Amino acid sequence: MSIKYGSIQPPLKPYTLTKSERDLLQADRPGYGSRTKLEVAFNLVNATVGAGIIGLPFAIARAGFFTGIIASIVVAILAQIGLYMLIVAGRRVGVYKFANLVEYLLGRPGFYFVNFMICVQAGGGTVSYFILLGDSLPMLFMRYLPQFPILGDRTFVLIFVGIFCILPLNMARSIGSLARWSIISVLCLPVILLTILIRAPAYAPQEPIELEWIGGDVFGALGIMAFAFTCHQVAFNNFLTLQNQTTSNWKHTTILSTGISWIISISFACIGYMCFGSNVQSNLFMNFATDDPVINLGRFALSISMILTIPMGIFPTREAVQKSLGFETDRKQPTNFQHYAVTLLVFTVVLSLGIAVRSLGTVYALVGGFSATTLANIIPSCAYLCTRNAGYEKTMGSETSSEETCKPSNIMFPSLTTTSTLTPDENDLKAPLLWETTSISSSSRLYFDDDVATVDGGDDLCAENDMNVDKSLKPHWFLDIAAGLLLIWGFSVMFFSISATLKG
Repeated sequence: MSIKYGSIQPPLKPYTLTKSERDLLQADRPGYGSRTKLEVAFNLVNATVGAGIIGLPFAIARAGFFTGIIASIVVAILAQIGLYMLIVAGRRVGVYKFANLVEYLLGRPGFYFVNFMICVQAGGGTVSYFILLGDSLPMLFMRYLPQFPILGDRTFVLIFVGIFCILPLNMARSIGSLARWSIISVLCLPVILLTILIRAPAYAPQEPIELEWIGGDVFGALGIMAFAFTCHQVAFNNFLTLQNQTTSNWKHTTILSTGISWIISISFACIGYMCFGSNVQSNLFMNFATDDPVINLGRFALSISMILTIPMGIFPTREAVQKSLGFETDRKQPTNFQHYAVTLLVFTVVLSLGIAVRSLGTVYALVGGFSATTLANIIPSCAYLCTRNAGYEKTMGSETSSEETCKPSNIMFPSLTTTSTLTPDENDLKAPLLWETTSISSSSRLYFDDDVATVDGGDDLCAENDMNVDKSLKPHWFLDIAAGLLLIWGFSVMFFSISATLKG
């Protein structure tokens, strides 16, 4: 008779995520983030401070100086609260995609509705970026490279720069790949501000600009401001790239990004308004001479910033299209062919609209009043209120096992087994991906050679009780009131802003 004294556990199998694997996983689920709070904050700033900043002096003029400043503070605060509410609502129900969260709340019609809104907001913002690019680069080329007259053609410049400079940035799956480019884009903004600060006094009238309390179109200005401070369509994309994916870290990240965005934006708005008053145009640079070398440096910095910011609009637009077409679901990711095909389709449509449309102010007001208020105010508040007790009820369940307690059901923990929800392109023969590695099974023991992000505490979850783990998901009176105000604010701004723009 043999006696079994014990068993030898199989050795840990090292597994290092390749760049393509982490990129794909990071775009799909929590637990694979690799970016710091500062990097994600810059990504959010880059998504927020884009073409909208150029129209803010115009918005201040329409709202009145003092009313415009107060309104910008309110819009920025509400935008930050909306970003936080989205992630809280998503964590309560274990959903980490914007469209999927709305589908969870409103059913399939809500899924298509939010994807349409994302296309309008992100795609419309990208069109405005191309309009700014078309207003700036041809003017610079005509001034400094007159020997090449074709460079003064707006259509040619947009097509050339779009294909060779912008399109390659859109090919990655995860928005985290844009983090370092976002830093460069954000660093261009001080150059833009500095050039305007230096030269604007020379264009200012001799008599000081009258600082009005209330302008002639406050609600139209609110639509432009909503457009300028909205980046909620990329909230989940950026949260999934965060290295330590806790609601506390996300709150700090959004406060930092919103604060930076507001300081940059309102500085730009005040400078433009103080110099040109009610005569300021929707594109502030159009108020300056074409032969001003300092201003042309600002125009060049703006062009670089727009080139690096356009992908921040292409990414969520592409994701919305992929979801609507059924290429991206809870159980699969788009194949390489689908991914590249949709990328080219979205890029072509947005570029074509950017070439055809030239009215920047109308794009600001309509997109801001219609889609920005929906994405930044209405949907986050509804999501928060509809999931108000979801996370709390799950953490209070008493019938879960001790193993389930360590991994709350409202958290989507990443897996490295053959049951992964991802489905790669079967024709992709480059690198063996996680879900193609049949040797990784539930009986295998493995560890990562590289760091894997923690999701609200990571391994420390088992050391805390359920109430402490999901404390941030519990209902709070302040956020309940804020959600109600956000909902009322969103519908009010949408109605009055669109009405004012159509009348104008």
